[in-house]
Amino acid sequence: MRQKSRYGLFLGSGFIAILGVWLFREPLRSRIGQSAAFANPTPPPELVEEIIETSPDRPAAIIAAWNTGKIVHRQVAVREISRAFPADQSFPADLESIVLSGALDVDMNVRETALGILGDRKHPALASVAAAQFRDPDPQVRLLGLNYLKGANANIGVPAVIPLLDESDPLIVATALKLLENWSGENFGVKLRDTASFEDPTTGLKQFPEGSREKAEAGAARAKAWWGVHQADFPPIQLEVPREAITARKPVPAADFSLHALDGRRVRLADFRGKVVLINFWTTWCPACVSEMPELIGLQKRHNDKLAIIGVSLDFVPDSHGQIGGHPAVEEQRSHAEEDLDERNSAALKKVKDKVARTVKGRGINYTILLDERNEVGGRFNGGELPTTVIVDANGNVRRRFVGARSLAVFEAMIAEAGQPERFPFDRSLQSAR
Repeated sequence: MRQKSRYGLFLGSGFIAILGVWLFREPLRSRIGQSAAFANPTPPPELVEEIIETSPDRPAAIIAAWNTGKIVHRQVAVREISRAFPADQSFPADLESIVLSGALDVDMNVRETALGILGDRKHPALASVAAAQFRDPDPQVRLLGLNYLKGANANIGVPAVIPLLDESDPLIVATALKLLENWSGENFGVKLRDTASFEDPTTGLKQFPEGSREKAEAGAARAKAWWGVHQADFPPIQLEVPREAITARKPVPAADFSLHALDGRRVRLADFRGKVVLINFWTTWCPACVSEMPELIGLQKRHNDKLAIIGVSLDFVPDSHGQIGGHPAVEEQRSHAEEDLDERNSAALKKVKDKVARTVKGRGINYTILLDERNEVGGRFNGGELPTTVIVDANGNVRRRFVGARSLAVFEAMIAEAGQPERFPFDRSLQSAR
């Protein structure tokens, strides 16, 4: 009798378990799908978006994606905050802290999105985090800060931008002057179109119109003269970055990876631990990528003892249409359906390797070149936009990620920054100019 009772209990327990699985199959499936997507270092951004948007607890899914510390997941998480909570809706405090810390993030894409969210909401911390961008060594980040300081009142804005009048970048100076004109009602004689950068059709790099620097300097001199007369009208204001923007910041680890060099040997990111590592994603057919190579060559030459540059070629990675850009010979190889797939891939890869090798030799590249055949690393760092640069410190943490070419002087400043201990927290105060 006792045996039958136990048997019945066993059957009953099994039935309840099966019933529980059936009743909660959708939440379980959702949770399993989320875990798999968030564990994947190179998921398509669309997949992460779908996982978050279909989650029964969307805010929790956003936080989980952000906390993975992975580049793609973090970018999607910040974008999803603005989608889940439009500008006319308040969002939870833990999501607000992500946005505030995102405005100071190591990833410039995250910074832009987070500042956009704060700007759309006219967030009270917008002025302080926008002004915080002025301390960044990247002129593109400083320009980003200027664009989000437009809505500040004159007492805050004028003292904050005065130091930027000494910038060497004419577009930053001209943008600062236009903001000063709006706040002061003065005209400093500089138009943005006089200093607007344009892309050189040959090199792909940004250039400035002839005479732009001289015009910017003349306008800055007039603004400084005005400031000398009116400085007393602007009492010093100490802006403070919100505490949660600092406390929510966490290191972003760069997980180890392994790729083939042109000679066939395997090279790991961990091989360079103890040095600052600059990872540059490029292709032979990207003009801006090739044009910034002299800067990277010079950078490696100057800092060979403490810096490792890794150029990751994405030449073999197909675009969204399945085509390998810039390699007609490779596409031709793929068009012969009767050939063995492995043979075709091998032949195509050889042609790509040969073209990359010619570029390396012809350009005199003195740093490590790796071939990302399956977009394993490019997908991890979202390197589809070219050139994409990621700077990793000696401890293996990402210190900076950005898209677009930079000058040698800017690279120098970024490497110097990455060579210093990461500051958590850093100085929150932003003393206005006097």
